[in-house]
Amino acid sequence: MKFSTVLTVLGLAISGSCDHTNREPLTYAPIPEGTYVVPKNASITTLLDFVKSRDDLSTLASVLGQAGGFLQAFDAPTQWSYTFFAPSNTAFNKTGAYFSTYVATPKGKWWLGNLIQHHYVPNSQLKMSAFNTSFTRIQTGSFLYVGTQIVDGKLVLNHASTVTSANNVVTNGIVHVIDHILDPAAQIFEPDVVKTPQAFIAGSCSNPLLPYC
Repeated sequence: MKFSTVLTVLGLAISGSCDHTNREPLTYAPIPEGTYVVPKNASITTLLDFVKSRDDLSTLASVLGQAGGFLQAFDAPTQWSYTFFAPSNTAFNKTGAYFSTYVATPKGKWWLGNLIQHHYVPNSQLKMSAFNTSFTRIQTGSFLYVGTQIVDGKLVLNHASTVTSANNVVTNGIVHVIDHILDPAAQIFEPDVVKTPQAFIAGSCSNPLLPYC
């Protein structure tokens, strides 16, 4: 009697869980109906507002919709400062067929989220004046590093990506448009490269004295 009761409870638990996991592995869960949306102040310019306002960032706007939660995050008002390096349509056009093929897969969409984070620097507004002709590095939201250097008056990242439109101001943030995407796999590993001064990123080892570093 007890055994049959256990089987009944187990069967109900399994059938109930199936209702919540009936989707492909590595795919994002749909946003539940009735989810609270933070009201937007008309005086605030979010990162998504900026992206949608520029024709040269239309591919980025489309890509954000493929990574779960990023449209909502980019459209939310922030209480912290940040810098974002926005890949232009030209940047995505240089990725080749493999990029679009891979991003279309479930695993590729998860990788895409990390790629976007690698272009985002939380807690710091890094204007062009923060960089110079010396080769330095900055830490991004992926906790990895990007190389930075002023070359012929323009900011170049990882010796490959050039800022084509600099110091675009949004609420609490600075946006630089770039002509190549920043691949996390191309991070700067050399420990002797000087770091550009920036604010601490929670969870990172910006402060080597932290016990988990």
